[in-house]
Amino acid sequence: MKNNILLKKFIRTRNQSLEICKNLELEDYSIQPHEDISPPKWHLAHTSWFYEEVILLKLTKNKTRYNNEYKLLYNSYYKSAGKHWEQNRRGLLSRPTVKEIIQYRKYIDKEIIKFIKSSKENFNQKYLIELGIHHEEQHQELLFMDIKYILGINPSYPKYKRSSLPKARNKPIKEWKKFSEGIYEIGHEGNKFSYDNEKPKHKKYIYSFQIQKNFVSNSEYLNFIKSNGYKKPKYWLSKGWEWINYNNISAPLYWHQINNKWYEFTLYGLKQLDLNAPVCHISYYEAYAYSNWSGCRLPTEQESEIFLKNYIDKDQKTDKNILHSINTNKNNNNLWWWTKSHYSAYPRYISYKGILEEYNEKFMCGQFVLKGGAIVTPVNHHRYTYRNFYEPHQRWMFSGIRLAKDLK
Repeated sequence: MKNNILLKKFIRTRNQSLEICKNLELEDYSIQPHEDISPPKWHLAHTSWFYEEVILLKLTKNKTRYNNEYKLLYNSYYKSAGKHWEQNRRGLLSRPTVKEIIQYRKYIDKEIIKFIKSSKENFNQKYLIELGIHHEEQHQELLFMDIKYILGINPSYPKYKRSSLPKARNKPIKEWKKFSEGIYEIGHEGNKFSYDNEKPKHKKYIYSFQIQKNFVSNSEYLNFIKSNGYKKPKYWLSKGWEWINYNNISAPLYWHQINNKWYEFTLYGLKQLDLNAPVCHISYYEAYAYSNWSGCRLPTEQESEIFLKNYIDKDQKTDKNILHSINTNKNNNNLWWWTKSHYSAYPRYISYKGILEEYNEKFMCGQFVLKGGAIVTPVNHHRYTYRNFYEPHQRWMFSGIRLAKDLK
């Protein structure tokens, strides 16, 4: 990527993070209602710390740290970079202020722009800057996730978006895509950006299978609830059964039953449940139980990648004006879907080196892969090799359900 293109991409990405926060009140920036949730101002600071730590302090001469306290406060989990503030205590900090963090961002922007303009055609340097851009894009999706949780915890259900949310455009179409058994190539190959966990490209023998083209709808999932799906242990993994009972869970995150009617909190506020829209904010445990109840199973990550690569969706474009999934028949730019695959390294995997060694590999334990890409996912991350991953109980991300079956 040429320097001028990289520069424009960097500036655009940095501006986009601030744009996402534009609809927030000042009080929203420091809230942390759950240990998985980070305050919006933390995201704005951490993404700046990443550029400073990985690029400015490593690749430029005589550069001093902007603020020594920020090394502790805004290091997320990189042990090799030193001690870091505990994730579940990020919301305890009223200082630095939002104003101070914005000033920090301006300083980092100025320094990285200067670095890009002065750097030569160095592949490693360019890759690190592009990695920083993609890293910030990941946090932009996290911002939407965390903002929704922060607003949703309020009994007044405040709106993030003031515009109206369209109703689901189409009813679910029950169609399946079949794939023959054989050897398939999995993973990323080529010169375009990818993370280390997407490589290397390798061969995998896959038995014949079929995968449902549409996502599971709210109506279908409501039938699962009405059939007492949350009360029958036979559908649930053992840990999933313990999880729903310990946490008193009986519906997807953001669903509310009021006067015998179902509502869903969205970034547009509290709305009556749209039965034709895809069910969203589902944990792996719930996705597994539903697939079991329906007589199907969840697809593997390899099956999901094969589907994404081979099935051509006519509606690939992201509608930036809509921040809620309303079309079960849209395959991409819609929802992540859970796979039954544990997140682990590919054969002959080579991780990043140095501080970046902790970027992906350290999470390859106790997590499941999600594929596809959500409506709030930056467009650069909608690629069939992208591997998202979360713990099985987590569901504040924009996650849905796609079903699969074996073919005999």
